[in-house]
Amino acid sequence: MGHQVLQIEKTKMNRNNKSYTNKCKGGFVFVLTIFVTMIVATLLLACLNNTSIDLVLVKNYMCSAQAYYIAEAGVIDAINQIQQNGPLSDTQWEEYFPSGSSDKYTVSVSQSSTLISSTGLAAASNFSRSLEVSVNVSGSSSPYQVSISQWKEVIP
Repeated sequence: MGHQVLQIEKTKMNRNNKSYTNKCKGGFVFVLTIFVTMIVATLLLACLNNTSIDLVLVKNYMCSAQAYYIAEAGVIDAINQIQQNGPLSDTQWEEYFPSGSSDKYTVSVSQSSTLISSTGLAAASNFSRSLEVSVNVSGSSSPYQVSISQWKEVIP
């Protein structure tokens, strides 16, 4: 009888040990799953952050380029006016470009039409870019010949 009781207790211990081991394995898998999920979530957040930064950079580049081309339109407008009317006295004007939009350029012509300054403003994004162009005007009647001697962007 003592031998049987010992055998029954051994069986209970083995069963108890197995269930304890199975519980430990289940806990380890749970902890490992949480750890892997945290790593994947961290990587996902890093990718989303990089993507949002890239989108902002692309938007800023587009707005800056838009402002540059608006300023360039101001230079071309000034050159067209010089070609039609001849050398202009010191003058300044502002035009919405394209007409009807809130984007605009401000042009000033000085030094007997040899220096054109144009600032383009992309109003929606509040980006502005400025150009300074030196020109030579020749001819005695319309259309006057205008040649560009220097074209540079003015960086504030």
